[in-house]
Amino acid sequence: MNTPVLETKRLLLRPFSTEDARSVFECWESDPEVAKYMFWTSHNDIEKTKEWLSFEIGQIAKDDWYRFAIELKNTGELIGTALIYYEPEVECWEIGYNLGRKYWGFGYATEAAAEIISFAKDTLKISEIVGRYAKENPASGNVMRKLGFCYEKDIPYECNDKSVLRDGIQCRLGIK
Repeated sequence: MNTPVLETKRLLLRPFSTEDARSVFECWESDPEVAKYMFWTSHNDIEKTKEWLSFEIGQIAKDDWYRFAIELKNTGELIGTALIYYEPEVECWEIGYNLGRKYWGFGYATEAAAEIISFAKDTLKISEIVGRYAKENPASGNVMRKLGFCYEKDIPYECNDKSVLRDGIQCRLGIK
C-alpha cells in the first residue's frame, strides 16, 4: 500500500517528493540541535538530504514503512516528519517523529503521531506500537505519554549514526 495522505485539524501528512529537498534541509536536516537525539546525523550538504529523500521516496509503496512529510495546512510550510515502520529489532511496529526547531512546543508532534496511530489501527490493523526516546529528551517522552504509551524498559539509545550512546526509554502502546 502506498503511503497515504492523512489530515488533522492543523496538519497535512503526505509522502515526500523530490521538490521537498530545500525545505527539509533548511527546516531540520541541517540543524544539529534537531539531530541531537535522533538516530541520524544532521546534514551539512543538501546533497545528503536529496539522498535521504530518494531513499524515502523509494519506500512509498512498501507495506512496512510509512514516512510522512508534515505540513501546516494553513500555510503549506513543511515543518517535520513522522513515520511508522516495522522494526525487526523489537519485533513490532515503531513510531518516530521530528520537527524543525521553530515548530517545537505547539503540539504538532502529538497531533501528527495521533493521526498516524489512527491510520495504523484502522487501516494497517496494528494492535501494538513501540516508541523509543533518549532520557535527555523529555519533550519526546511527553509526546509518548500524551499518546498513551506506557513505560516498558530502559534501553541503550544510539544517536547520530551510533556515534553517541545515551540512556533511553522504550515504551509501548496497545491499540484496541
